[in-house]
Amino acid sequence: MAGGPILPSSIYVGGAAGNLSSTFFTATTGTTQANSTIEGIGVIATLNVTAPAVLQFNMPEVIPTGACKLRLLAFANAASGAAFWQVQDGATSPGNNIANATFSTETAQSITWGSNVMQELKQNLTTAPSANQVLTVVITFGTTTFTLAQASVWQASIVWE
Repeated sequence: MAGGPILPSSIYVGGAAGNLSSTFFTATTGTTQANSTIEGIGVIATLNVTAPAVLQFNMPEVIPTGACKLRLLAFANAASGAAFWQVQDGATSPGNNIANATFSTETAQSITWGSNVMQELKQNLTTAPSANQVLTVVITFGTTTFTLAQASVWQASIVWE
């Protein structure tokens, strides 16, 4: 059985030197702009340094079958440009130190904008969390290949497919 989405229970952007923030996106085109606002991790326009976001997800009592994936929804009022990021993931059981989690580094990913619609990318995670664990996902945005010249907003969740 597939499952999710599970939204993060904690999001920390304080290590990103002001390049990330908790913010919202509102579309600038369309017929119902007032109803288009969504909250997430804000990334500044033209990001040219690495900016990590640390997210923790509380795993359910029963883990669904299928591959554990990070689902990212990205929003920007942009007609061009690309965003680039790399993910690390690890899990911690209750009673253990979350600082001692073992992390896997996933393949770097990117999304290219062609319009200001919502973008989606699902990425398999190496970590297969167990029931009641805390899954930590670090999304590090940016490098010189981050060419999106508009601010963007990102919403992350965990799904199984």
